[in-house]
Amino acid sequence: MKRYYFSIRFLPERADYELLAGRCISTMHGFLSQDRNHSFKNSVGVAFPHWNEKNIGDVTTFVSEHESILTGLFYQPYFSTMMNEGLFDVSPIESVPQDVMDAQFVYNRAIKKMFRGSKRRRMKRAKARAEIQGVVYAPSPKEEREFEPFHCIPMVSNSTGLEFILHIQRQFTDAVGDVNQFNSYGFASNERWTGTVPLF
Repeated sequence: MKRYYFSIRFLPERADYELLAGRCISTMHGFLSQDRNHSFKNSVGVAFPHWNEKNIGDVTTFVSEHESILTGLFYQPYFSTMMNEGLFDVSPIESVPQDVMDAQFVYNRAIKKMFRGSKRRRMKRAKARAEIQGVVYAPSPKEEREFEPFHCIPMVSNSTGLEFILHIQRQFTDAVGDVNQFNSYGFASNERWTGTVPLF
């Protein structure tokens, strides 16, 4: 199986890498959501080869077995504008080298449930359900969960304009996963999407 990639390096010093990555991912999501590209919508994965404890790193990489879809993504106006402004350095599209380590960058939806606002909303919904059913609402004991390290990528929905956060974790793997198994933002998930991306 042959895979292709191109990488975007964020050039400004002290840049907000998560914010810039979110805008790049939004560009990819919008591009793959177009009718003519709809059949490729789960075929592009996102990697962060410079991921570290503090942030996701200054490089975001797009990976796919479909060179043509990466070519279309490469020429999106947002990337061209940021290159012309001297803010991005975009690599050419190349073949992924053989014998590289793969990883999964996993969108973990469960992480958002540990934040106070999410807990409040869930308690409010549970209380409303209890009132409809005519029972006394009894909050469940506090759930304390521990998560492996993660980073937060801010996003804005193309369709609704609402802001939301992608909580992303990195997991190493010995096997290359299905290249067409990414969610619409280019990530694996804890449930359905099992795609892997190369790190080199």
